[in-house]
Amino acid sequence: MKKSKFIISTIFLIVILISCEDLPPNEYIPDNIVQALLIVDEPIQNITLMRSQPVDKPFIFDSSMVKDAHVVISGDGREFELKYRTREDGSIGYYYPDTNYKVKPQIEYNLKITLKDGKIITGSTITPPRTKWTYLPKDIYQFPLDTIKLTSKDSLAWEKVPGFDFYIVSVNNLDTLNYGKYLVPPSDEKNRRIEKPFLDDYFFRETTFINPILNNKTPIFWNVFKWFGKHELIIYVPDYNFLRWYMQSVTKLEADPLLTSVEGAYGYFGSASLIKHRFFLLKNQP
Repeated sequence: MKKSKFIISTIFLIVILISCEDLPPNEYIPDNIVQALLIVDEPIQNITLMRSQPVDKPFIFDSSMVKDAHVVISGDGREFELKYRTREDGSIGYYYPDTNYKVKPQIEYNLKITLKDGKIITGSTITPPRTKWTYLPKDIYQFPLDTIKLTSKDSLAWEKVPGFDFYIVSVNNLDTLNYGKYLVPPSDEKNRRIEKPFLDDYFFRETTFINPILNNKTPIFWNVFKWFGKHELIIYVPDYNFLRWYMQSVTKLEADPLLTSVEGAYGYFGSASLIKHRFFLLKNQP
């Protein structure tokens, strides 16, 4: 009898102790994430609003997109009401249907997003001035030709923009499969990877190399190339909002509220001007 009373008392004590502890969280509260970049001399497009998903469930990209928000950008004495388009249209996110309007330099643009639940997200950016090449890259490079004795033709330089110290350099392979069709005369020769050690698997698989630079000129670094063939080089002049969000994305694994440039969500509303140049990387052998 005493034994049974002891067992009952023990169970009762355990129940009391458990009830005093905090219950584990069982309801996930999502966050809204804005990624909005205005490019000078290009239409307003690719403005994305996403909602975070629980880490204990599979991430579904399309499900994370918020498609029913009211998105307006104002600036240049106008208001631009954006529409949403799906991946089937060739891009994804909110855009301004009149593509005749191009973003202008040195203009303040303001973003206002109104969600279905009444919550409001805002942001502001002043678009950077334009830049231009002061030393235009070549149309054709060859690798490996002589990577030790590089000539002045194997360097890049562009006009420094007052007030902007950081630039972002992007090199993207435009066709990892085809090679010969871009030659004169064309052939059926296929593209191939450049055989060399890479820093990590992610860098190995990405078609784009992108990196900030604290200068307005740089030599060609051959380790940015992962395939031969057709490439596009882009120099971005980023505003502060875009620059600090980009720096966060390459140095941190989670969003830092101090680096967010929108109110009411995580993310950024930024802008950049850019210059582009397409070139071809030749092989020394098939």
